[in-house]
Amino acid sequence: MIRALKGLRLARSARVCPAGGGRWPRYLALLALLCGAVLSCDRAPSGGELVLYTSIDEPVARPIIQEYERNSGVKVVLVTDTEASKSIGLAERLRAEKDRPRCDVWWGNEPFHTIRLAEEGLFAPFDSPSAGDVLPLYRDRHQRWVGNGLRARVIICSSHDSNSLNRLDELPAFAGQSAMARPTAGTTAGHVAALYEVWGTERADAFFRALREGGITLLGGNGPVAEAVAGGRFRFGLTDNDDVAHVARHNNSITFRIPPVDSTIDGTLMIPTTVALVAKPTENPHARSLVDYLLSSDVERKLIEARFAGWSVRGGDTQPPAMQIDYVQVARRLPEAIRRATAILDARAP
Repeated sequence: MIRALKGLRLARSARVCPAGGGRWPRYLALLALLCGAVLSCDRAPSGGELVLYTSIDEPVARPIIQEYERNSGVKVVLVTDTEASKSIGLAERLRAEKDRPRCDVWWGNEPFHTIRLAEEGLFAPFDSPSAGDVLPLYRDRHQRWVGNGLRARVIICSSHDSNSLNRLDELPAFAGQSAMARPTAGTTAGHVAALYEVWGTERADAFFRALREGGITLLGGNGPVAEAVAGGRFRFGLTDNDDVAHVARHNNSITFRIPPVDSTIDGTLMIPTTVALVAKPTENPHARSLVDYLLSSDVERKLIEARFAGWSVRGGDTQPPAMQIDYVQVARRLPEAIRRATAILDARAP
């Protein structure tokens, strides 16, 4: 449009066409120029900027976001966090900004902190067209968040140890040869809370006490746990499937098991990434477009191809048995479960 206006000024300063042409050719040329400018505006990218808070590993998230930027013309400011404080640090940041959030869209690497933020009123309901086929287990009934792409809590071990552990509650027998992240770190927090929900306080306390008494080593995150097992420091480790996939690129003798929680409850904790629209006094006009994109089956496929997610929130024949839990109830247990497990593992009274 700016070029068209410049052309208009130039045309006004030009000489009138010679006899036989008159002024009409000049007016028609200007009209064509203006119409072309309007049409080109319709075809141009929409522009603008969005802020996305995400605890997805940046090497996984960035190319996905770059594709959205290319297709939409919208710049996305990607705000990430460190391995040890993933989700927790960003959640606290969003809480601190509650009255004037900088963030427009939330993309968490787990559901529990997302749920707690939703219950605090930090997310706006949005019925995304991309989420219609997501299983009910992985979506909020109030439409404040939806999952996309599933990870699983697993036991990493060497291939020759793959049949040594059949159930999670057998881990204390191998605790002196095992590692796990501190209960405050990443998805470990949700796993701890899920165990308190499934087993109850007394049995969960006993499990973590047995791990401590057996000599389990606590590390700063799930990634370091996987690296320590791959490096031969430990036989077993509690971690996520994507951390195993990362170290397995350089060590093909490493594998993982997805054991049931115990002999009566089949399934392990399945961890969806979670997408939410941040509640703001003035909603960013591009925010819903980014939420739709992040919840699409195409993005889920990219997460699986990157070996971050392992399975689909839309179901499928290859799904491992999932722990049938109420994610909201587990999220509500989170602070107390973290407190109790941490105290026990640190040899303090819970």
